[in-house]
Amino acid sequence: MKNTDGSSDARVCGALAASGAPKALSNLGVNPRFTFPGSSVTVIKLVGALGDPANPPTSVTPDPITVGGSVPATLSLTLGATPEFPAFTPGVTKDYEASTTATVTSTAGDAALTVSDPGHLTNGSFSLPEPLQVGIAPASWTGPVSNAAVAIAFKQRVNATDALRTGRYAKTLTFTLSTTRP
Repeated sequence: MKNTDGSSDARVCGALAASGAPKALSNLGVNPRFTFPGSSVTVIKLVGALGDPANPPTSVTPDPITVGGSVPATLSLTLGATPEFPAFTPGVTKDYEASTTATVTSTAGDAALTVSDPGHLTNGSFSLPEPLQVGIAPASWTGPVSNAAVAIAFKQRVNATDALRTGRYAKTLTFTLSTTRP
């Protein structure tokens, strides 16, 4: 086989004719031309683009792609079972306790759980003299939360001198989950 300048290069002929492993072409010129009977073929030196042809790359890193998903704005509050104090005993000073739970989910930057003014338990036109106390733990979050458990405790003091009316004492409370950084 003859190069276009009239010289011959047996290595290239061997590389083209061999059926085994590819031969290194790194010692060829940038654009060598070889003349084959009836045609002309241009051999391109690939060393710069693909590395060493005798040791081809085993992986390729393409341009990165971005994959993702969105989170909808969520403030969710689920209250547990209705709390119930044990029966109040007239003539005995005692702190009565009841509790329930709540579950909070928030995708906001912060969240706070509050309760309306508990006021006093009432039975018709009768009210207990001591106010109802409500404790919430935890009552605030500084970041997103999912299914956060909350304990809600209720406490009612009944004094020995409190006049108690037959029937059920109750108060409707409103719990609010809010954020300042949606």
